[in-house]
Amino acid sequence: MHPSDMLSISAFSKLSDITRKTLIYYDRIGLFKPAFVADNGYRYYSRSQLDTIGVIHIFKELGMSLEEIQEHLGQRSPGSTLKLLRKQEEILQLQIAKLAQAKQMIIRRAEDIEHSLNIDTSRMYVIWQAKTPLLLSRRVYSSKNQFPEELWKDFQVRLNKEHAPIGYPSGVIIPKEDLLKKDGDMISHMYSFMTTEYYVQEYMPEGFYLVSYARADYGDTEKIYPQIFDYIEKNHYSIKGNAYENYMQDEIVLQHAEDYLVRVMVHIEEPSGGHHLG
Repeated sequence: MHPSDMLSISAFSKLSDITRKTLIYYDRIGLFKPAFVADNGYRYYSRSQLDTIGVIHIFKELGMSLEEIQEHLGQRSPGSTLKLLRKQEEILQLQIAKLAQAKQMIIRRAEDIEHSLNIDTSRMYVIWQAKTPLLLSRRVYSSKNQFPEELWKDFQVRLNKEHAPIGYPSGVIIPKEDLLKKDGDMISHMYSFMTTEYYVQEYMPEGFYLVSYARADYGDTEKIYPQIFDYIEKNHYSIKGNAYENYMQDEIVLQHAEDYLVRVMVHIEEPSGGHHLG
C-alpha cells in the first residue's frame, strides 16, 4: 500500500489520542509498529491499526504492563483474546463496584456535613424519614463502653465485601427494647447507609424520628439519652422502633474529638397533630 493511502504519524497520533513520542517508543520496543516505513524513515499507519492501538491503550489503562500486552499481541488468537477480554471485564466490574461505593461515601459525607452546618444542639426535632438502605453487621448485644473488637472486625469484612473504601462512615443501633427501659447504652448492630450487593439489603424504616444532636467523642454518647427520654415523656411521644446513632462530623472534619457532632434518631409513632415537626 502506498504511503499516500495511509496516515502519517502526526495524523494517526491525532486520531488515536496517542502522542508521537509514545508511538515511536512502541515501535522501538516492538509493541506496535507502523504499517509502512518510507525510505526517509517516515512512519505511516493504516486506519485499521486504530483498533489495535485502542486495545493497547485500554489494556494499559487497566493496569497491564507493556510486556504483558506485547506477549498477548505476539501470541493472539480468538481463544486467548476472549480469555483476556473476560478477565479484563471482571477487573472493570470490580472497579465499577468500588467507584459506586466511593461515590455513595462521598455523597453521604457531603450531605452530613452540609446538613450539620447550622444545627442547634440545644434543640430536638421530629422529622419524617424515608425508607433508607443499610448494610448491617451481625447482631450483638453489647455496651458501647465494652465495644467488642470482633464486631468491628466483622463489620470491616462486610464493608470490604461490598467494596466500600476505607473510612466509610458507620453508626450503631440501639434496640427498641432498651429504649423502652430508658437505656441508651446497649447496641444491637453496627450499620452504614449503603446500597448493598453482596449482603442482604436491610433498611432503616420509613416513619417519624425524634432527632437529637450533641458534641461528643466516640463512646461518650450516653449523656444524650436522658434528655431524649425526658423529651419523649414530656411531649407524650411513643417509641416505635430502634435508635440510629451516627457521627455527622468526625475526625475527617474536626481536629478535636470533643467537638465531634453525633446524631441520634429515635423511631417514634406519628405525633398527634403533627406538632414539633422540623
